[in-house]
Amino acid sequence: MKSSSLFPLGLLILGILAPWAVEGDVKAVKGGACPKKIFAQCLRYEYPECQTDWQCEGKKKCCDGICGIKCLDPVSTQNSVKVKPGKCPEVHGECYMLNPPNYCESDGHCVDNLKCCKGMCGKTCIPPVKGDSSKQKTGK
Repeated sequence: MKSSSLFPLGLLILGILAPWAVEGDVKAVKGGACPKKIFAQCLRYEYPECQTDWQCEGKKKCCDGICGIKCLDPVSTQNSVKVKPGKCPEVHGECYMLNPPNYCESDGHCVDNLKCCKGMCGKTCIPPVKGDSSKQKTGK
């Protein structure tokens, strides 16, 4: 097999691993919130589909479903807060993915105190670092 035929496989692997490599130890999540859990009786509990948002396709999030943990479409968390307190962590490294996906566009897309920050490969919701709020990075 020629090395040039391995290139697409390498890109696929990089695309799959990129969110973990980018976020490291930071607890990053995708934008939006899990839909409200509907309480219903399950005939049987289903094996979890995921443990983190990054195990779900596209913009889907890892959420409690009716009968187990599933990858579900997020609901909007858009609120009037455009910039939340704190600043985005510095990004070290370079993304090799063409047009990496953004999982949020502004802090208002992120739940709780998470901020929409630029990562190595696209923007995602992460906990802010403490620092001077006058020098905030909005990830834009």
